[in-house]
Amino acid sequence: MIIIFEQLLLLFAVIFVGFLTKKFKVINKVGQENISNLIIYITLPALIVTSMQYEFNLERLRLIKNTFLIALIIYLTMILTSYIGIRFFKLKEETDKNIYQFMIIFANTAFMGYPVIEVVFGSQGIFLAAIYNLVLNIMLWTIGIFIIDTKNKGFNFDYKKLFNPGIVSVLLGLILFVLPIELPLLAGEILNLLGGLTTPLALLVIGSSLAEVNVVSVFTNFKLWVIVFLRQILFPLLVLFILIQLEIDYLVIGVNVILTGMPIAAITAIFAQKYKENFILASEGVFLSTLLSFLTIPLLILFL
Repeated sequence: MIIIFEQLLLLFAVIFVGFLTKKFKVINKVGQENISNLIIYITLPALIVTSMQYEFNLERLRLIKNTFLIALIIYLTMILTSYIGIRFFKLKEETDKNIYQFMIIFANTAFMGYPVIEVVFGSQGIFLAAIYNLVLNIMLWTIGIFIIDTKNKGFNFDYKKLFNPGIVSVLLGLILFVLPIELPLLAGEILNLLGGLTTPLALLVIGSSLAEVNVVSVFTNFKLWVIVFLRQILFPLLVLFILIQLEIDYLVIGVNVILTGMPIAAITAIFAQKYKENFILASEGVFLSTLLSFLTIPLLILFL
């Protein structure tokens, strides 16, 4: 356990380095976006595919099925909770309502989730994390767009967006796993090398994004504290309690609990900017949530 916490400390140290690089203008917004694209289109798909290079067996197939179903139930529950819970916030602005709702549902299970899962569970954890993120991506590009885009409530959605690098790499990894097909040695080494860049690059991006926020207004927004409590403490602990009662495999429990307790998704701010919603509020939520994850993530791991 001490080794795990030492590794988590290293992750947060890299986030701080990312914060400094933005503060001292080592990288700018364009550079930050380029690094994000490099992760999304190159390094993360490589990490996902290589992490799914396991010998096919029915036991692992069962773990995949359980993880998918549990993640699906978790997200459907959080979507329902967001519609009910947002009423208690008594918001006048429709855009603020939708931003808060989006923050309740979607977590940073990629840029933050994969590095933490890799530290705690290794490549087997990444395997199941990819399945969890398959569910997240489906929800994100359907329900997520519907919630955050207040100017288009006709649900005019381009389903081609579902075929993004995250989902495609998971499906490719599953095909290679089920057939089963082992990657050629050279291809495997190249993908391993590229995949290894995901964690440090993702953490640098998170850190650099935190440097853009007005800290004073963040800490005075009580609603953000409520969402952080729900998203990073209450929800994952409820998932942990229920899964323990069902006697689910420890690895499946751990992956689902940790990913459910990740901070607010960084894409909240990206979507808010894209759809001309409250970008400042979204950025403040990501900042506070990520900052407090320094405490909440180790706390969750202690409960496992």
